[in-house]
Amino acid sequence: MEFSEKILKQAEEINSRMVFNLDVEKGISILDEICPYIAACKINRTLTDMSGMNFVKNLRKKYPDLVFIADFKIADIPHTNEVLSKNAGQAGFDAVTVQAFVGSDAIIAVQRNIDVVLVVAMSHEGAKEFISENVRQFCNLALNLNIDAVVAPATRTEEIKTVREILENKAIILSPGVGVQGGNFGDAVKNGADFEMVGRTIYDAKNPKETAKEIYEKLPFKK
Repeated sequence: MEFSEKILKQAEEINSRMVFNLDVEKGISILDEICPYIAACKINRTLTDMSGMNFVKNLRKKYPDLVFIADFKIADIPHTNEVLSKNAGQAGFDAVTVQAFVGSDAIIAVQRNIDVVLVVAMSHEGAKEFISENVRQFCNLALNLNIDAVVAPATRTEEIKTVREILENKAIILSPGVGVQGGNFGDAVKNGADFEMVGRTIYDAKNPKETAKEIYEKLPFKK
């Protein structure tokens, strides 16, 4: 089963378009509480560097039905990418994020081991300097490599529209940047994204479970 099929299946079952960004250790402790509201869990490289890959394996065993994304934003030469992606697959991840700007050979090296979520645009301001101007080329690269999932920012919905226009229904779009970074909940989905990615808004909240539930109600899979 391809990555897009896995996450869409889970999203339909729990009626959610929310992906939880697990970036810090305190986020691990609330996963039990918010699990009913999320279609997938994206684990950042900063956390795996601190906690090691064994904790990912343990999460995989504890939550066998949850979709896990390695947010490694891989951006190196093919040989290095192959090693990184193999480690991600062995840890139990369903897919890994890869930067589009590294080009075909470096991305194909990852595809040999695990499904790719291609980063065709980013949510921070600096992305406008180089990445945003190449969004169309990156989307065409995704099509050429039969990649079924990409990242485009909730902070710039015009870029989501561009990505959707090019990819049509050939790939799903995951959008970071809602909440703390400034994106409004639901706007990315309205503009063509399939999922919105939420982290700090939940794990920094006084009541993470209640906050996750409120966001969940704004991001139903079924309308």
